[in-house]
Amino acid sequence: MTNWNLWKTFDLSNNKRAMILYISKPKGFTSYDLIHKIKKLYPRKTKIGHAWTLDPMATGLMIVAIGKDTKRIRHYVWMDKVYQASIDFSKTSDTRDMDYRKDFKQLALESLTAPTLQEIEKTLEAKIWRSRRPLTPFSARKIRGKKLYEYAREGNPIFMETEMQLLWFTILSYDFPVLEVELHVWSWTYIRSIAHWLGSQFALGWILTALHRSKVGDISL
Repeated sequence: MTNWNLWKTFDLSNNKRAMILYISKPKGFTSYDLIHKIKKLYPRKTKIGHAWTLDPMATGLMIVAIGKDTKRIRHYVWMDKVYQASIDFSKTSDTRDMDYRKDFKQLALESLTAPTLQEIEKTLEAKIWRSRRPLTPFSARKIRGKKLYEYAREGNPIFMETEMQLLWFTILSYDFPVLEVELHVWSWTYIRSIAHWLGSQFALGWILTALHRSKVGDISL
């Protein structure tokens, strides 16, 4: 496992073999930032690619391929994933997370009816589902060569749905309005969409305040 904080101790400049790197991305960096840093460690024109992106606010496992191993990236794209998410039912934003573009709203707690832990579990259990769900316009999903958030930031948001699948979940903690939950999902499932759906079931807000990817397929942090 290559740790972000240890990169400076590695000399990869003479390593021209193909390889796969498992990297723990820190908060505040885009996936592009991560790839840009890796490129500095390799000879110029070395081919580098990655499987799936993580938003700047998200942390956790990124899979990066070097050289000829970039051809193997497609095998990782379809693997299931495990995330730990923090959902705040008292907030809303246009991006459905704390890295909001323009619109952010803090709801008054006294105006909200807190669901019980049992109600949340029952709602999620009923939706160990596979169905089409709406994406946030600020998703990194690509349409016609551009990411959805690029259209949104230009003032031309695209609203679309995609098939998602929740495989299982574990409630880690619950102190209203904050729910900490571990979610095991299939590819193309967006955790912000699950948070949005769950909050709407109880007429509450929905926003991700933290997101961590701990596992992709059998690869675990």
